[in-house]
Amino acid sequence: MKNTRSDTPTLSSICKDLLFRLVALIAFSPWLSPLITFFVNNYKKKTNGRNGPLFIQKRKNKNINILIYHRVNDDNDQFFSATPVNVFKKQIEYICSRFRVFPLEEIIERMKKNDIPDNSIVITFDDGYIDNYLNAFPILKEFSIPATIFLATDAIETGRVLWHDRVFSAFRETKSLHLKEFGINQKNFSLINLQDRLHAQDESLRFLRTLDTRRRFLWIKSLEEKLEVTENENKDRIMMNWSEIKEMHKNGISFGGHTITHPILSRLHIDDMKKEIFISKKTIEDQLEESIKAFAYPNGTIEDFNEVTKKLVRDAGYSCAVTTIFGTNDVHQDVFELRRGTPWDTDVHRFGLRLQYYKFCS
Repeated sequence: MKNTRSDTPTLSSICKDLLFRLVALIAFSPWLSPLITFFVNNYKKKTNGRNGPLFIQKRKNKNINILIYHRVNDDNDQFFSATPVNVFKKQIEYICSRFRVFPLEEIIERMKKNDIPDNSIVITFDDGYIDNYLNAFPILKEFSIPATIFLATDAIETGRVLWHDRVFSAFRETKSLHLKEFGINQKNFSLINLQDRLHAQDESLRFLRTLDTRRRFLWIKSLEEKLEVTENENKDRIMMNWSEIKEMHKNGISFGGHTITHPILSRLHIDDMKKEIFISKKTIEDQLEESIKAFAYPNGTIEDFNEVTKKLVRDAGYSCAVTTIFGTNDVHQDVFELRRGTPWDTDVHRFGLRLQYYKFCS
């Protein structure tokens, strides 16, 4: 959930963007696109300096793209960016034309059997935002596309929001021009313009992710006080409710676990870690009246879970778990450490080229 926007793009970044757009447009052409697809299905970036010339090597195993989305809306929220609705639709149209879309659970079974088709892809969403139901679901239904949504259960029908949404809200709504003495190192931040605010938000999130649950909530309360904003539990609902979740489930959308409160699991005591993993699973299963098999580690980087976490996920009865670590997956990938890519591009040509790049590099 990084925000990389800048108020003043440099000339260099503009030139690079235009060059990438040109390359993507050429690669998207009807005569070249099939060749690129064939190439990335059969060759990959060389991982060492041996076994052949140049920088490529023959691919021994087929691989799978797993995409990760969060929000799909046209709010233009600079503090928690979303995929615009029309962009999402164009991406789904592109995926339908070039890929075979599988439910996550089916692709896991195919991995175990070494039966992965070319151009396989899986679509996932994290957290359970209401715009997944309002905006993404109709598009997925229109194209008959399966997807998996990972739910953080504490924010469903409770009036509460996830901790990172409190942080986004604080920086979005504050009128303060400075944030003073925040964090263990008592850092000071300017909040004069959008770029300053996004920098302060990123630094604050980075600090908060290093904490256990109790200390994180204390520091978030301190942040809200310093920014002179209050947590308002009566704001417009931003998460799906169980009725909407059940409707999606009846129409081919799968759901998975994403803990109760979206903590950084590696920072928790084992008892708290177990509670977050086990109780959230039971809550979802009780509502859907069937078992769920997929789990997503909150935040999902290599620092955010460990072997103890993975064991607890297996013990809870999950058959796989996804991360936010860059890359694709083949038959040798640990199914409790599946890799995913985020489709940041708003231009469909660049989006298509990026998916092929992901496949080539892993």
